[in-house]
Amino acid sequence: METANTLSPGAGNACGKDVADVCYQYVFEAIPFIMIIVGADFKVKALNSPAKSFFGSGPGQKSMNLWDLAPFLLDSKTPIENAMSEGRTQILRRIEYKRGEDKYMDISVCPYSGKDAGRGAVIVIDDVTELEKKEQYIRRSQKMDIVGTLAAGLSHDFNNVINGIKATVDSIKYSLGNMKLTPDALRKQVKDDLEIVEESANRGSDIVEQLLSISRRKELALADVDLAQALKNVLKICGNTLPKTVEIVCEVRDEKAMVKASLTQLEQVLLNLCINASHAMTIMKKEEDEKGGKLSISLEKIYVGPSMCESIPDAKEGYYWLVSVSDTGVGMTKEIMARIFDPFFTTRR
Repeated sequence: METANTLSPGAGNACGKDVADVCYQYVFEAIPFIMIIVGADFKVKALNSPAKSFFGSGPGQKSMNLWDLAPFLLDSKTPIENAMSEGRTQILRRIEYKRGEDKYMDISVCPYSGKDAGRGAVIVIDDVTELEKKEQYIRRSQKMDIVGTLAAGLSHDFNNVINGIKATVDSIKYSLGNMKLTPDALRKQVKDDLEIVEESANRGSDIVEQLLSISRRKELALADVDLAQALKNVLKICGNTLPKTVEIVCEVRDEKAMVKASLTQLEQVLLNLCINASHAMTIMKKEEDEKGGKLSISLEKIYVGPSMCESIPDAKEGYYWLVSVSDTGVGMTKEIMARIFDPFFTTRR
């Protein structure tokens, strides 16, 4: 009597292994992401269907080197090799790939090792181009929203600069027409006034540069940035634009806090946090509530240990700079907090 579709312990490990291999193959082919299995020498062992569609199918692909198959990964070769050598999953986000139009990929490197399979890694590639385009659009919209928010406050400060220059020019004219002044006294008076004009002009130039850096559409390359100085720049803007009912308390050390970042994006993020905090203490409050509160900003160096690394993706043990922004505003409910990363979501009335 034949038994169909059953496996008994006596059937042997080979039959069970064959079924498992088939199941793994089905899963491998069914996953909608590009998946590449490579050996320890980075030779391609297998490609799933999305990978074959993306790279094109060919008889020599399985013997190709990963870097020849996917040249856009060459810029990330070091972290990929480190992930393999350390046996630790590595996620690389927003890897740019030019293929007709700019594309963006999230790359996951998942090392494996086993008695039968040897050592290698599964490379998972997720095309996040559409998501990146939406996020770029949101970032540009946020920049223009910030520029509009700052315009009123900065225009007041800019008017002060212009009025200061006008008053000093009038003083120079008066000095030049004052026949009682000796040549030495006249030179000193005019020199002092010109220094005031120069200082005012520099201040006006700083204001314009702050606006341009926020509204600039082109993203700047990552560079060494002093986080402490970025905070001071943002605080200068906040001091000129936020309502006087908002008290700003800042704890920033005089020492430099160097990080690798885009200064424009970093200042935009910090400014967003401060403006949102201000709104939480003013326009978001009920009409009968007193407007205003305390905006607290701090910068401190912290040590991230093994336990924290386990809960934070891609974190490595070591020292980090921690920026904290808090306010005494209305706060968020659990329902609102669950949606804070939704595009275009806002609680502003």
